[in-house]
Amino acid sequence: MKQTKRWMAAKHDPQFLEQLAVELGVSPVIAGMLLRRGLTDPEAASRFLHPERSGFYDPFLMKDMEKAVDRIRQAIANRERIMVYGDYDADGATSTSLMYLALRKAGGQVEYYIPDRFEEGYGLNGPAILQAKERGFDLIVTVDNGISAVEEVRLARNLGLDLIVTDHHTPPQVLPEAYAILNPKQPDCGYPDKMLAGVGVAFKLAQALLGELPEEFLDLAAIGTIADLAPLLDENRLLAIYGLQRINRSPQVGIKALIEVSGLSGKDITAGHIGFSFGPRINASGRLDSAAYAVELLITEDEERARELADFLNQRNQERQEISGQIFEEAVVEIEAHPEMLTGRVLVVAKEGWNAGVIGIVASRLVEKYYRPTLMISITDGMGKGSARSIDGFHLYDAMAECRDLFDHFGGHKMAAGFSLAADRIDELRDRLNRTASEVLTTQDMIPKIEIDAELELSEVSMEFVREVEGLAPFGFGNPGPRFQLNGLTLERCRRVGQDGAHLQLVVRRGAAQLGGIAFQRGEEADLINEWQRLDLVGELNINEWNGKQSLQIQLSDWRPNGIQVFDRRRVEDKRRWLEEQAGRKDLVVVCFHQETVAEAAKLLELYPWQEPHRHRVYLADPDGEIRLVCSDSLPDRNTAGEDSAVWLSGDVVFYDLPLSIEQYQAVLRRLQAEFRLYLIYGATDKVWVEQRKRTLLPDRKVFAGIYNMLQDLQSCSAAEIRKRMPPSYHDAADFILSVFVELGFAVQDGNTYHVNKGTGKRPLETSELYQTRLMRIEAYMRVIDSLIETSNEQAVAAVYEWLYQSEGVQIS
Repeated sequence: MKQTKRWMAAKHDPQFLEQLAVELGVSPVIAGMLLRRGLTDPEAASRFLHPERSGFYDPFLMKDMEKAVDRIRQAIANRERIMVYGDYDADGATSTSLMYLALRKAGGQVEYYIPDRFEEGYGLNGPAILQAKERGFDLIVTVDNGISAVEEVRLARNLGLDLIVTDHHTPPQVLPEAYAILNPKQPDCGYPDKMLAGVGVAFKLAQALLGELPEEFLDLAAIGTIADLAPLLDENRLLAIYGLQRINRSPQVGIKALIEVSGLSGKDITAGHIGFSFGPRINASGRLDSAAYAVELLITEDEERARELADFLNQRNQERQEISGQIFEEAVVEIEAHPEMLTGRVLVVAKEGWNAGVIGIVASRLVEKYYRPTLMISITDGMGKGSARSIDGFHLYDAMAECRDLFDHFGGHKMAAGFSLAADRIDELRDRLNRTASEVLTTQDMIPKIEIDAELELSEVSMEFVREVEGLAPFGFGNPGPRFQLNGLTLERCRRVGQDGAHLQLVVRRGAAQLGGIAFQRGEEADLINEWQRLDLVGELNINEWNGKQSLQIQLSDWRPNGIQVFDRRRVEDKRRWLEEQAGRKDLVVVCFHQETVAEAAKLLELYPWQEPHRHRVYLADPDGEIRLVCSDSLPDRNTAGEDSAVWLSGDVVFYDLPLSIEQYQAVLRRLQAEFRLYLIYGATDKVWVEQRKRTLLPDRKVFAGIYNMLQDLQSCSAAEIRKRMPPSYHDAADFILSVFVELGFAVQDGNTYHVNKGTGKRPLETSELYQTRLMRIEAYMRVIDSLIETSNEQAVAAVYEWLYQSEGVQIS
C-alpha cells in the first residue's frame, strides 16, 4: 500500500513534558496535547484547561477602541444615523447582526448594509458610500472588512462621513485613514489576542460600548468565530465555550430555527455542528442571494418569520451543494484534460460563467483532492473574480502580495483569500505563483499530513481517558480534534456498512483490549484492509451511544499495514506449489531449519544453477539460531559492524520447515528487522519428517541391542567403526547410545575406544540420566511441534507476536 499521507506524531522534550504535566496535574498525554497547541506557558495552559469569564480581556487594550467608542456614543447622543457595513459570509453576517443589535441596545439609530457578492464584491465600494451619504448616514462602522479599503475610506472622508473600520484580516502596508481602526493585527496594537475573527472584534467593540460583557451576543460570536475557522485558543476559546453554552441553554429565535432545520433538535450543539450545519446554511444566503436574509434571521424576534427564513436558507444550501458539486466536476475535468497543470505546485483554474459565490467551497475540495494551493476564478465580461485556498507551508496572502500588480483587488490571510483581476492576466498569475511555490514548497510539503497528538497503547484507551480528552473541547481550527495513533493492532473484522456499503467499520484488538472503528465514505477500502494481519490506525477517540449503551470508538482518519505482518499458511494443500506461486509474485527470503530442505527450497525457487542472478534467497539456521546465506546471487545483508556482524532479514520471509527447538525458532525471529511479512508454511508433512528424525535421535531398543552386539563381537572398537556399520541417519544415534552404555556401565571408554564391560548386570535404559534427558527434550520438542502445527490460526500467530515482543533484536513499529 502506497502511503498517501504523512503521519506527523508530536515530539516534545520529555523533561519539559513531565514538568508541565506535574505543574498542571494532568497526564503526560494531555500535557503533550497542550504543547502541540502552543501552550508552553503553565499559566496559559491552565487558563485553557480551566476557562473562566474573567479571562476575557479588557477591550480598551485594543488600539483605537476608546476613540471608536467615543465617536459612537457621540453619534447616539446626537441622534446621528449609523450604518453597519458588513460582509456576506458567516463571519460577516454574524458580525453585522451583533453590531446592529449592540448599537440598537445602546440607543443608536442604526441600519445595516451587505454588499451584493455578484454586483459589488467584497468590502467597501464607492457607490455604496455615495448612497450612504445620500441616505443621510453620518457614521459607518464596518465589520469583517475595510482594512484594505484605502481609496474608499478616502472617499468617505471627502464626503464628510466618519468611518470606523473593524476587521481582522491581514493589514496592508498602507492603512486607510479612517476615523478609527479596530484590528488586533495592525501595527502598534497591544491587544493580547491577535487571532480574533471579525465577529470577535465586533464583540469587543460591543463590550466596550455597553460597559459589560454582552452575554446575549455570545451565541453570535461563537457561530462567526467557529464558522470562520478562527483558532479556538485564548479569547476565541472563551467565545466558543460560552457561546455554545448559551445556544444549548437559551438559543435566540433565529438560532433555534437553524437548529430545527438542521435536524439537530434535542441534541447538544457542538462546534462541529456550527462548522458543518449552521455555517453552510448562513453562507448559502450570501453565496446565491443576499446575506441580508441571514442577518434578518439572526436578529428577528418573530418565530414564524425565523422559521420561514431558516427554511429558505436550508433550501438555498441544498442548491448551493448541487451547484458547487457541478462546478467541482467541471474543474476536475479541466484539470485532468490538462495534466500539465499538475506539474506545478499551485492550481489556477478559470472558466466563464461559474457561480462566484461557491468557488471558494470548490477550491477547498480541490485542495483536498490534489493537495495544492488552489485558485478558482469565475470569468464574466473579461473580468475574473476568484477565491483561493492554501496548504500548510504556503502563505497565500504573502504570495499574492508579490503579485499585487496583477490584481484589481485582493485580501485574505495565510490559508484563504479573495481577489479580482482582468482575465488576460490569469496566465501570468499562474506562472508567477508557481515560481514562488517552487521556491517555498518542498516535495514533502506536497504530501498531505496528519497531525498526531500522541501514540497510545490500546490498553491505555478507556472511558476515563476519552472524557479527560473531551475536557479540551470545543475542537476546531487551532484546537483540532485530538488524533491518536495505535500501532500493531490485530484485525478482528472489517466490513462495509451503510447505504451501498459507503462506510467502513472494523474491530481491532491487542491482547485483551478491543476497539471498534468507523470511517465514513471509505467503504471501498475494506477489501484491502482484510488482506492485512495487523495494522496501525490514526483517528479521533469518542464515546459512541447506541440503544442506551456507551462504547469506545475511534473515528478513523487513516490506516496502514503494520510493519510486522505474520500470515498463517500452515494448512495449504501443497506448500511446495505455494512457494513456487509466491516466487513468481514477490522476492522471497526463505529460512530452512534443516540442511536436508535447503536444496528442495532452492529448486522450487529455480535457484539452480546458483551462480545465476536471482531475486530470491535461501538461508539455513544452525541449532543456535544463527543464519547464513546458502543460496543467492548476492551477499547477505550485513550491518556496518564488520564480517562478524549478524545477518538481518526483512521483506517477505518464509519459514519453510520446522525448527530443531523453540530456542532456535526464537533466535531466528530475533534476526527479523523492523518491517517484514512472515509466512508460516510448515505443516503436517513436516511433522512426518520430524517423527522420522525422532527415531534417529532416540532409537528403539533394537538399535541399542544391535550396537551392544557389535561391541561384543569386536571386543573393542571406536565410535567411527560403529558408525560405518550403520545407516547415515543413525550416526548421531551411535554416539548417543555409546554414551548411555558408558553411563550404565555396559561399556568402558578409553579415549576414542570402547570395550564391553562383561561384569555389569542388566539395568533398564530409563535409569540413564542421558537417556532421560534426551527423552524429556524430545517429548518437549514434540509438544512444541504440536503447538506450531496443530494450534488455531489465531493462537499460532499470537504466539509468534508474543515471541517477537520478547525478542530484543526486533524493533516493533
